[in-house]
Amino acid sequence: MLSQIVRTLREQALVAGGERVLVAVSGGPDSMALLHALDHLAPHLDIELLAATVDHGLRSESAAEAQWVLQQCRILGIACEILKVDVRAARGLHVSLQEAARNVRLEALNRTALRLGCSRVALAHTADDQAETVLFRILRGTGLVGLGGIPYRRGIFIRPLLDVRRRSVLAYLHKRGIPFVEDPSNRNRHFARVRIRHEILPILEKENPKVVEALLALANQARALPPVEEDGLHLPKLPSRTVALVKRLAAEGRGTRRISVAEGEVVVSYGTVAFRPRTATPTPSPPQEGVTLVSGPGIYRPPGHHQGPGLCIEETSQPDEAEGALFDAAHLCWPLQVRTWRAGDRMRPRGGRGRRKLSDLLIDQKIPRDQRPLLPVLADAQGHILFVPGLRPSEVARPSPTTDRWILVRVLGVDG
Repeated sequence: MLSQIVRTLREQALVAGGERVLVAVSGGPDSMALLHALDHLAPHLDIELLAATVDHGLRSESAAEAQWVLQQCRILGIACEILKVDVRAARGLHVSLQEAARNVRLEALNRTALRLGCSRVALAHTADDQAETVLFRILRGTGLVGLGGIPYRRGIFIRPLLDVRRRSVLAYLHKRGIPFVEDPSNRNRHFARVRIRHEILPILEKENPKVVEALLALANQARALPPVEEDGLHLPKLPSRTVALVKRLAAEGRGTRRISVAEGEVVVSYGTVAFRPRTATPTPSPPQEGVTLVSGPGIYRPPGHHQGPGLCIEETSQPDEAEGALFDAAHLCWPLQVRTWRAGDRMRPRGGRGRRKLSDLLIDQKIPRDQRPLLPVLADAQGHILFVPGLRPSEVARPSPTTDRWILVRVLGVDG
């Protein structure tokens, strides 16, 4: 199991050395296996682990189970927080209790990760969860995107166990004597997913003992298809050699490539294909050099930067990481400045170690090359980069428990 987790982490680029990872632990078998596995692998991966358990308050045992998880983390020497959420208050008219619980759980984990400086949140979905999700969507009706199932990564959330079967998880726990608790809702056949696990899949496995593997293969094939935008469907007839080249570049999913054709230009950028006819408005040239000084709250763009995103900068007394990037106002070197990125720019993202080239960070986040000159860069008076849309905020002026004045930075669209 450990070797499979390492392969998944590397092949899917889920985590990098020096990152701080928050492990979501419910106390169930999957999350306890993930906690112990990552704790074992942390020195090898060069990552720092923290943990969080969410008390949904839906069962009388939930508070005691959260305390039990806290104790298990203490035994491992891993700092853990209990996150209490109010699921019923968050439930909407058209949202099931399970859906509401999932939403508030992910929101709480996201806020906690940002507050603790964690760049990743590890969730314990397994290959069996993936197969059940794909089958559930097929039964309800889905398209190619839905067939892709659960992603290995979405935002800061990663799933290192997504290639591991549940039987391997249980064998790992049994061999090492790792304790866990069972959530009784996992046996409640009122829920569709439970019926799929205990009723439908066993029937299908009688017909095909490898039905789980078949569903996983289907999900992998669906995810491998490059995303298609509606505007990309109206392409002129292209030579077969050009079509083959576009397919190959899209499958590679690296960088930005342009292919000139008679009718215009085909742009392949990180797996996304777009066609630009010759009559289309040309890509705007990078804005002029210079900086816009920030002396107080307001909306700012670099000089001449009339297209692309802008930055809304304000002071707040009610910090919420879900709204944008937060900084300690008292530790900022004013006046701040908004400009475009320059060759040689470096920054240190929160949760990482050391400064990295901004160009490398943008490539890691698969931000297309032709969009990079339009990104506003927020820096302090000493030139330290604080924030760039699409990247994690800088370690500079990172809020602490004693912070009493916060600066909130939000990204605005072209129209502000």
